[in-house]
Amino acid sequence: MSVLEVKDLTVSYGQKEIIKKLSFTVESGETLAVLGPNGVGKTTLVRALTGILPFQGEVSYFGRDLKKYTRKELARKVAVVNQRQEMTVGFKVREAVALGRLPHIRGRESQRDYEVVEEVLKLTHLEELALKTLDTISGGELARVALARALAQEPELLILDEPTAHLDMGHIASLTQLFLKIKQKKKLSCLLIIHDISLAALLSDHLMLFGEDDKIFIGQAKEVLTEEILEDIYGVENLVTVNPLDGQKTVFWNLGGR
Repeated sequence: MSVLEVKDLTVSYGQKEIIKKLSFTVESGETLAVLGPNGVGKTTLVRALTGILPFQGEVSYFGRDLKKYTRKELARKVAVVNQRQEMTVGFKVREAVALGRLPHIRGRESQRDYEVVEEVLKLTHLEELALKTLDTISGGELARVALARALAQEPELLILDEPTAHLDMGHIASLTQLFLKIKQKKKLSCLLIIHDISLAALLSDHLMLFGEDDKIFIGQAKEVLTEEILEDIYGVENLVTVNPLDGQKTVFWNLGGR
């Protein structure tokens, strides 16, 4: 049984179809990375998959139609980390992470709720920041708080919408290492929306590239990270060189031409 199954997904804004008849699956323990240029509907995809936007087609989690889940039921199985993190003034890091337990709380917090919060604080290296307020920590630390809050939900599927956006190289490296550690320890399934093509190849089992005019390519990095496909998706010619690096595919922008 697939963790996430999407069939003929179509999402429109007014008369304009942003996503048209998109189909894909995420299997247990798999990470699927979604790439594409700005404006093709990557964040729209996340909003449709989480029931925020209306859509046509079928979206199923764990063999059950999305429309049959209550918000709380879905939140026990699927956690989302959005690219824009909202800060609640005065909230401490531990309190923000504890919000991830809300789908599980019935009446009042249990011992298990406290234990999970402490576990994810340790896992995401936030123990020393637990009593700091969100407005006093860095953007990279805030990204870890968002990830920790999602992990506190104890999800089976993690949806990450551009988790490295607006971070410098050091914080991207730190967050990447953390993601790989969590993926191995928790054996989570992940849907990863990301711009960095080489990073997507490193973190994912399969990639989905989609662009304008309903262009969609799905497969392993060696299958879809070709010069021809990247040039087709991103609308550039003679600019992309794909080279293997330590078993991974790395994309170089050949700004000087060939």
